[in-house]
Amino acid sequence: MGDFRRFIKIGEDRINVEEIVSYGLAVDEDEDRYIYLETKTSEDIFRYYEEDADFELEEKLSELDDLFLIK
Repeated sequence: MGDFRRFIKIGEDRINVEEIVSYGLAVDEDEDRYIYLETKTSEDIFRYYEEDADFELEEKLSELDDLFLIK
C-alpha cells in the first residue's frame, strides 16, 4: 500500500504531493493575497486567490506545512 499516490485538494484541483516543488503565500502588485504552488510537471504555477477561493488561505497553507515541514 506504500506505492499509492497521495493528493491534496486545493479548490477544484487535486495535486500529487510527490510533484510539489514549492508553495507559499504571496501578495501581487494589486495587494491581492494568494497561495502559489509549483509542481515538477506543470508549466505554470498554480495560484489560488483569496477572493476566488472557497477555502481559507491560512488553513490550506497550514495543511501544506503539515505535509512537508519537518517539525
